[in-house]
Amino acid sequence: MLAHLLILASYAAAAAVAGFVVPRILNGIDPLACYLIAGAGFLAAGLLHEVLLRRFEQRELADHLDGALDEIDELRELNHGLMQDLANAREEITVLCDVVEDATDGANQTLVSEMKVLQQQLGRLETVPQPRAGQRRRGRGGAEPAAADADTSGSGQPEAGQVFDGPFEEDEVLAIIREALRTNRIDLYLQPIVSLPQRRTHFYEAMSRLRTGDGRVLMPQHYLDIAVRKGLIATIDNLLLMRCVQLIRRTQQRQKDVSFFVNISPHTLSDTDFLRQFIDFLESNQGLADRLVFEFTQADVAVFSDSVVNLLRRLADLGFRFSMDHVEKLDLDFLALARRRFRFVKVPARLLLGTPADSGARVHPRDLKAMSDRAEIDLVVDRLESEHDVVEILEYDVDFGQGYVFGEPRPTRDQAKAA
Repeated sequence: MLAHLLILASYAAAAAVAGFVVPRILNGIDPLACYLIAGAGFLAAGLLHEVLLRRFEQRELADHLDGALDEIDELRELNHGLMQDLANAREEITVLCDVVEDATDGANQTLVSEMKVLQQQLGRLETVPQPRAGQRRRGRGGAEPAAADADTSGSGQPEAGQVFDGPFEEDEVLAIIREALRTNRIDLYLQPIVSLPQRRTHFYEAMSRLRTGDGRVLMPQHYLDIAVRKGLIATIDNLLLMRCVQLIRRTQQRQKDVSFFVNISPHTLSDTDFLRQFIDFLESNQGLADRLVFEFTQADVAVFSDSVVNLLRRLADLGFRFSMDHVEKLDLDFLALARRRFRFVKVPARLLLGTPADSGARVHPRDLKAMSDRAEIDLVVDRLESEHDVVEILEYDVDFGQGYVFGEPRPTRDQAKAA
């Protein structure tokens, strides 16, 4: 600004000198006319100076913008190449997962699980909106802003969490299971277990749900049998276990007094390599002992092998507790269960509310609570679906209740957002 003022001042001084000197050199010229001509020359010089200055600045700015836009184009091309590399990496991991599963016949499920977690992270990077080629952001040069790739996931698709209720063909369900495993869409759902009669939530049972590509939920009754027959249930169990551990770590400070029940299938129990690795992991994370309860069916507990009993003894020595569910007969040896570190037994409401002959027990169902108390085992009544059943169950003085009347299984917050 100072330089411009000095230049204009010099133009004005030159015009004043011309208007003063010219009439004295050239006789007969009107001094007023000289002053007017000199003033006009001053204005013309000033305007010419301003025009030339503006053109110089525009040219300099255009050169700068061209250089910046060239750099943006280079970065866009580089970004596009990286996205392509990520997509290729995901495809390679998908192929490797299939190769590992086929080559090991489901024996190395830990490696497969880790590969699926890596695949999910790459998938998240791939879904970041990218600018379309040939478009530039709006700037002084007038270029249009880049438009993100069209997101068609919301149009015409069912709401997240909508139940996929069939009808089903086995091949269709198997394809959904494999795709859910490849894309890490095995979700963690939680159902509350409440104290009675207070109905205060003390525990949650962790359950798995499969999510299809369009956000629908496949219920366990539709895929569990097929997953068992095809040797995929151990992978689902393993992912559920790791998800539950991650959830406990995230809620370590907010919910210190809440524990989680996790079902362990016989197929996971037969994968002794995974169990040993998982127990080694738990040995270095003994803070999880107060937050995790491992659950087994009554039928599985009856046929535990010696190797499984030894592995579970290691877990018990670390402070972990066990629960028995899917009870079909109330003829239970609570003291023997207590020696194996069982601290919970889940009994379906229908067994307690039915006749003694229906329960298969030599004792009346009303005496069950006294027997569990002697063994220091808490009695949980599950599959409670109506307030009428709750009122009747309260007469049995049980410790905890579980069922749709207290809350249906719901996805964790992170998965609800992802869905």
